[in-house]
Amino acid sequence: MASRFQAAILVSSPMCSNAIAWSDENLIAAASGYCVTIMNPAMPFGPKGLITIPDIKPFPVGVIESKDLDSGCMLPTCLSREARPCVRSISWSPLGFAPNAGCLLAVCTTKGVVKVYRSPFCEFSADWVEVMDISEMLHTYFAKIRYGEAHVASPEDSSQVNFKQGNHEDGPIAHLRIRSKGKRQNNSSFISAEQYAHRSAMLSSLVAVWSPMLDSESARRFCVLAVGAKSGIISFWRVHEPQCYSITQGSNPAPVASFVGFIQAHNSWITAISFSKFVSDGSPQLLLSTGSSDGSVKLWRVYISDLLKSTEDSHASFSLLKEVISIGSGACTVLSLLLPDTSPHKIILAVGRGSGSLELLTYDTSVGTFDVSGSHHAHNQAVTGLAWAFDGQCLYSCSQDNSLHSWIIKGYSLHEVPLPSNILGVKMSTDVPSVSDACFGIAVSPANLVLAVVRRFDVNALNPMYQKSSLKAVVEFFWIGGQKLQDDGASDDESLVCWGRNMLWSLNQYVHRLDKPLVVWDMIAALSAFIKKSEVSYVEQILVKWLTSSLGFECAPSLESVFPHVYRLSSRQLHLLNIINRHVILREAKLDDGEHTFARKESKVWITLLEMCEKHIRERLVGCSFSAILNGNLQLAGLAQMRLWVAKNDYMVQDHVKRLASEVKKIKKRYVAEAEDEHCSYCSAGVPFEDTDVAYCRSVDRHKMARCAVSMVVCSLSPLWFCVSCMRQVSNLAPETLFTLLRYPAPSVDQKGDIILSKPLCPFCGILLQRLQPMFLLSTLPV
Repeated sequence: MASRFQAAILVSSPMCSNAIAWSDENLIAAASGYCVTIMNPAMPFGPKGLITIPDIKPFPVGVIESKDLDSGCMLPTCLSREARPCVRSISWSPLGFAPNAGCLLAVCTTKGVVKVYRSPFCEFSADWVEVMDISEMLHTYFAKIRYGEAHVASPEDSSQVNFKQGNHEDGPIAHLRIRSKGKRQNNSSFISAEQYAHRSAMLSSLVAVWSPMLDSESARRFCVLAVGAKSGIISFWRVHEPQCYSITQGSNPAPVASFVGFIQAHNSWITAISFSKFVSDGSPQLLLSTGSSDGSVKLWRVYISDLLKSTEDSHASFSLLKEVISIGSGACTVLSLLLPDTSPHKIILAVGRGSGSLELLTYDTSVGTFDVSGSHHAHNQAVTGLAWAFDGQCLYSCSQDNSLHSWIIKGYSLHEVPLPSNILGVKMSTDVPSVSDACFGIAVSPANLVLAVVRRFDVNALNPMYQKSSLKAVVEFFWIGGQKLQDDGASDDESLVCWGRNMLWSLNQYVHRLDKPLVVWDMIAALSAFIKKSEVSYVEQILVKWLTSSLGFECAPSLESVFPHVYRLSSRQLHLLNIINRHVILREAKLDDGEHTFARKESKVWITLLEMCEKHIRERLVGCSFSAILNGNLQLAGLAQMRLWVAKNDYMVQDHVKRLASEVKKIKKRYVAEAEDEHCSYCSAGVPFEDTDVAYCRSVDRHKMARCAVSMVVCSLSPLWFCVSCMRQVSNLAPETLFTLLRYPAPSVDQKGDIILSKPLCPFCGILLQRLQPMFLLSTLPV
């Protein structure tokens, strides 16, 4: 088995499938017993976040007669024990749904409670903050509709109770109440044992999963939270992106979830849910795969526009595409749904079961045919994790038997391939033992170069004095950038070839998918590891090959030959170049300590490239801001500073930007003088415009202040957005056009009205901005 390159300890053991999840902002959540541990993979031994699962009082669902306790349907309730609740399911929302533009985390517990949390970005605490209680909303909804029952029967006609199909959802385990002996009560206030058991199943959540980001022409972008229950019902909750974001506590509205509806997906427990987006006949749709404890698996779809509609009967508009029932294969434990970018007409669903088998379901939408491959006996115990990588070219699976496997698709079936060996070495020294006995989940990093696995320790193999009380589980990280995606029998000597091909794929996926958040920690870590192994020429070869292919060249002899064509790169490519330059090439050159890994000439070449990239980004930023102002979609903050920048750099600014500057001048000429009227935040002295990043007042003390990286105005002393890549600060957000430009000037930049980008992204790095946190608190590190 491949050796890990870093690991992190957990204080409690996981107990559910899919016990680890990787967010779009590069945070890892691990469901470990009675808590959720949140860590930064760039600093696994650093600060961590924590969600402690509180005990709650069960919701009352009705009163039953004492004689009904002997009913068979009441047996699970009567035998249940009041144990400390643990985590059963976790799921990250897409980027941008938290008040600070981060991700929300949905947590489902063993007591059936579903709550949503956000990071404590303004509380300066390790404990994450609860923002929504889905279970409470479900309970309120069901109490209002009387649990969908046509009538509440008395004990005499309890067998004739009619349930309206579909009006059932989930929530916490219900509260049992029986009539006390000797106390007279109205019979109409009691419910039957069957009613009580059914209500409890409706209010017992098992799994909660967020959908991808969904776009709408008539509303803000949104996503859907699906919650599956023991009754076989899945409820759906719509959450919109906030209209604005903030890093201060006073201006952070809590996210709001709207009830969409439900479906009666299965007749048994919902055990697995997976989402994916799909486009058919030009209509965007949302795909949903569901699995049940009875072994059945179903594939559903819904038009995204229908998710914005409210229906009177609360039935979600999902239609069934396909149902698969595997006899004798056991319960469905995990699902992983994928629509490859290279094959948009193909839907691939991987199914893991309690028997340890794997199944593959393929749907070709172009011809409307389904293909279900036979069971692959991959593991000896229940499959607990599935994760696709490299656009469906590779599938990773893990099991409760502690095994980890990688697979490729040949035709319509899975074939096992070896896990890649660790040729990059250990990232940090650690004394974490390798005595695990079960695996409870896997997750793939955003750039698909690292695999995270959560394992439980074998307590019998731990030192009872020094380890047994403190070591419960571990999160292990493996390099998978060298993964062979073809079972061609090649030797391990071709690992560098596989690394090069997979890193080029990772770079290109960010360029081709502008909706994918720019999180490249794993890519930066891998490239840095290659340089530390004296593979400088190998890294430069990959980057030059990527640049030349992006520019349409067959080949380029050197990096310098690319310089005259840098202006043709898209904004996303410029952002990637900036990040790699800062955090790989130039950073490793500074850490060289005299070993001369980088020649002085090579360093100057990369410094020149960084300066060129930032110059082009600044020009595009100013041009997009001017265009947005002319279209009335951007405030005039920084207008004078931008015009002064154009005047000072007249020799290198494109004519297109100069023309926009002259048009903006006609709006109000007084803004030219206002740049000289900026005042120091510490004294009353004036502040001249001399630099784009910093400002000094005219006083004797020469107070130093930061300038907004977008508007170039002097920043106030209030908390500001901060970029962990280039260390710049931002007070005004950049136009959305800047981040979607394929070239500049774009043909439609004058005709199309620019809009303000709601997400706070760094204009020079393209990564999500955040509030600067103390070193002892958890923060995201996408680079």
